[in-house]
Amino acid sequence: MPPQTPPSNVPPSRRIALPVSERLNSITEDNRNSPYAGGLRQHVPPIPARNSLRNSGAASNTNSQSQWSLGASTVNTGRTARTAPPAYEWIPEPIPGEDDGNAPVEGEKLAELRRKGPYYRPQRKGGFGRITIIVGVMLLVAIALGVGLGVGLTRRNHNNDESGSGSSGNSTSNAPEPFPLGQYSMISALRTTNTNCTSNPATWRCYPYIMYDQNANASMSTFNWIIANTSATYASNTTTTTTSDQGIPANLTISSTNNPFSISFTNETLTYVSTSSNSSSPRYTFSFSEDKAVIPSTSITTDNSASKCFFNQTTFTGTLYLKAPSTLKGADIATGDNGTPWPFGIEVTENSPGGKGIPTCYVTDNGVVGAEVATQPTPEASSTQCTCEYRNF
Repeated sequence: MPPQTPPSNVPPSRRIALPVSERLNSITEDNRNSPYAGGLRQHVPPIPARNSLRNSGAASNTNSQSQWSLGASTVNTGRTARTAPPAYEWIPEPIPGEDDGNAPVEGEKLAELRRKGPYYRPQRKGGFGRITIIVGVMLLVAIALGVGLGVGLTRRNHNNDESGSGSSGNSTSNAPEPFPLGQYSMISALRTTNTNCTSNPATWRCYPYIMYDQNANASMSTFNWIIANTSATYASNTTTTTTSDQGIPANLTISSTNNPFSISFTNETLTYVSTSSNSSSPRYTFSFSEDKAVIPSTSITTDNSASKCFFNQTTFTGTLYLKAPSTLKGADIATGDNGTPWPFGIEVTENSPGGKGIPTCYVTDNGVVGAEVATQPTPEASSTQCTCEYRNF
């Protein structure tokens, strides 16, 4: 029977084009004895050289059977032995993101949580180290504040000590300053009063307006003074230098404290006097001029108005003895008001001469000086003296 012709409507056969990934890279030579002869050729590595361990018996056995070992290192087919390609291993794809593996891959996160258990809680980085740093900074701040406050308080106390002692700044500690530096209470008593420089005795008065009486402390008068040095070398009660009657500079100054009810002066120079005729009584002396203001003990105006009189040529003189003792009783000089009682003799005088315009008196209204008093005291001779004398011996 002649061959049949396929119908005309059957489409011609087509060659199927395989994708590039499925095509064989190469085709080996035709091996007629291989079980796969006539089919697709398997791509295998070259046949290794024979070695001494192969024998004819092993070769005959391989001819009768084909041995495959999947995943092994060799494949025996017929008379040939070829090395098979290495077994495939699954290698995970590289994890994108940071090196610590915390990339935003949901599957990896879930797997990590399953491995670490249901009670695993992720720890934040740097927790303990951060706390340690914060605590250290707080300690440093506290120490700095403590040191700063300590230094500030020490400086303030040191400044207060210097301003209170009136020293020249040579002392650097709170230890007592060497005599005679420091603040002293010059406790004395009113011993003498004289009103010869004025025609109206009511216009000259001496505080505390009571003469000294051994049984009355009301006659005591205290002057609070501060002595400071102007040089590292100054005269003291241990100085043995003999001087003239005018004396020599003692390298010391004396000032009054800030008291509005006392005679005020600042940094008056002290003179050291130690004459050969009175070597047992070395002393400091100073003097200055002042305007002595006095409120008359009685009214000197025609309408009994308040008044105040001024003696503008008054001389204030102070003498501080360095060896002569005080003779006042202990009860009279028990404690100074603002300082250590001066341990030796003290003598203070206020002297005013007479003359024209001495004194000059004014009407006052609540302490404010107004017009001159119409009936002024009659001037006395310039040789006359008004005196207030204070001593503690």
